[in-house]
Amino acid sequence: MDSAPFFAKVRRLRHSFASSGLGRTVADIVVQKLIYKPDDDQSFDREFGTETSGSRAPSELGIADPVLREKAILYLPSPASVTRWMLRSIGVDHARFSFVDLGCGKGRVLLVASEQPFVQVVGVDISAELCEVARRNANAFQPPTRRCHEIRVENVDATQFEFPPGDLLIHLYHPFSPDLTLRILERLGTALSEQPRRVMVAYLLYTAALPEVEAVFARLPWLSRTRYEHSVTGQYDWLFYSSDVAS
Repeated sequence: MDSAPFFAKVRRLRHSFASSGLGRTVADIVVQKLIYKPDDDQSFDREFGTETSGSRAPSELGIADPVLREKAILYLPSPASVTRWMLRSIGVDHARFSFVDLGCGKGRVLLVASEQPFVQVVGVDISAELCEVARRNANAFQPPTRRCHEIRVENVDATQFEFPPGDLLIHLYHPFSPDLTLRILERLGTALSEQPRRVMVAYLLYTAALPEVEAVFARLPWLSRTRYEHSVTGQYDWLFYSSDVAS
């Protein structure tokens, strides 16, 4: 057994005791233990026999196009409870909407969305490897709570994705750079001028990204912000937007 990590921890503790005192050191340890680490959380996968946890850097996603790889952001699954809260709170009749997750990764959000009676649940991701994992997860996820049995995962550049017809609930967990998000939603806005329908957008982000994301939506006059929820930790904030067109 390698004792080096153990002695390194002991040295760090001694230094903390000496420099910060016992009380501050104990408080820091408690805070560190209480901090939620989403890439380490495997509770969802243990419950459902899926593979959605872990994080992946853009360089590890097998994205061939260097420009698109540069615009991608770290894959990190959000807790199922965060997605479930959004689905309960956004105020739509799920049975009238198709759910689309842009940058779906391994598909945890798709699985949670399938617990609602959507017309269909669609995931979009440029990583072929992650799409394959997401498809396996969709097949494995068969709880009695599942109410939408059509989960489709498309391995495609999101700027080229053809949104399904009918009302849409679009989910993003800050998956790529703002200019890419703008291109995708501008393209959808053009399509809506030819086929009007209701569009709701639920954008999950961390507080530091709020200004740049708000700047994107400010350039989309067909979408109006309906709600902003700021989380205590700043880790899971929500922006809700809605089109002015109701079907």
